[in-house]
Amino acid sequence: MPDAPSRIAVTGAAGFLGKALVDSLAARPNVDCVLAIDRLPNPRIASLPPNVRWVVQDVRQSLDDVFVEHRIQAVAHLAYVLRPSHNREFVRAINVGGTASLIRACDAAGTNVIVYPSSTTVYGAHATYQRPYVETDPVNPVRGFQYSEDKVEAERLILAFGQKPGARVAVLRGPPVMGPSADNFIVRSLTARWLPSPLGANVEFQFLHIDDLVSAIVLMLTENVNGVYNISGGGSVRWRDMVGAFGNRVVPVPGPVLKAVVGATWTLRLQSESPACGVEFIRHPWLADVSKAARDLDWLPRYSSEQALFAARPAIGIPQ
Repeated sequence: MPDAPSRIAVTGAAGFLGKALVDSLAARPNVDCVLAIDRLPNPRIASLPPNVRWVVQDVRQSLDDVFVEHRIQAVAHLAYVLRPSHNREFVRAINVGGTASLIRACDAAGTNVIVYPSSTTVYGAHATYQRPYVETDPVNPVRGFQYSEDKVEAERLILAFGQKPGARVAVLRGPPVMGPSADNFIVRSLTARWLPSPLGANVEFQFLHIDDLVSAIVLMLTENVNGVYNISGGGSVRWRDMVGAFGNRVVPVPGPVLKAVVGATWTLRLQSESPACGVEFIRHPWLADVSKAARDLDWLPRYSSEQALFAARPAIGIPQ
């Protein structure tokens, strides 16, 4: 078994997940260097551990020289635009083009390990759903849902890199990540007092606590792990129960009507949360089977989906 990498890069280091991962890696005794890369300056410059090097750079620009300079052995690629945008090419340039730039840097520096947090949304939310998705199921993102479409493209680039001799890659497909400072479409939805929802829909959601995702990424970086793995907190939470638990109310609207309204407000730029296709994720299930990670890696979450969800209370403005 190869030695665990001691020189690790993290892209998107200033983000919600990036900050937690950099701290976790820096605290490991066998990690000599954590190369933290983000287009934003380090928000905690006075408190950086001595083995962390912060580089202000956009992932669309060449990372070759900085990877070579710091002799990077492994990378966690977190740089990603989460929210949809009316400027589709800008988002794709970062999400997909940035991944291609990262892979070129790995080739230049001889970096052989990439860990990529993807999403269970790559399986799609479709009326044909019959059972929780497994890793061998084909990806089938909801058409027009930028986040998932770009995740699929980035996955393909990374998995192709993993076919090189000596390379290994780990793709982690997870549900929405929650924690005290989470910022995703679920968190933003739960700040609304009234939530228009598809008539009759009450789908189950999975969630993942940020601490569990960090532990999974560290495992993938430091152990000889290779392949695609679904990960999630245990169990699930129904949409209506989730809304009610945060003191909000569901307003039932026929699915086609709701999609038409969301689509029109998106096109007219009256809202920037989601085009019409986003409604599918509260209309149809998209649960994932996580038994492979438990069976093959002995990885189990510390937090259930419900516990992960409630960890986001401060982000929604509700004290813990």
